[in-house]
Amino acid sequence: MKKGFSFAAMILAVLVFAGTSEALIRDGSIRGKNGLSFSAVSYTFRGLSVTIRNPSKYNVNFGGTMVFLDRSYRVIAKAELLTAKIKRRSSRRYHGFFSYGTGEEAKRARYLEWEF
Repeated sequence: MKKGFSFAAMILAVLVFAGTSEALIRDGSIRGKNGLSFSAVSYTFRGLSVTIRNPSKYNVNFGGTMVFLDRSYRVIAKAELLTAKIKRRSSRRYHGFFSYGTGEEAKRARYLEWEF
């Protein structure tokens, strides 16, 4: 009985850890823009919404392209964010549109890069 329970627990642990091996980083810093970070990314078929935070004491103009990459660093989707001002010590919700790919493909991405 004890041997069967430990075997079942080991199988369960393997399944749990195997299921969480891949995920898209849904928040993080923006490389190339000091202090800016993104969070709360939500996808639709034709567009996306993302929150950009500016903790600095300066107003910043921000806009660019989000490039979604798969595990072999191939581009699977691109989303364009129009340039807008983010006030100091605040955040702004951006609504972007996909110029390449769709929201479903972007959900499967493993890496995210920014182009300005």
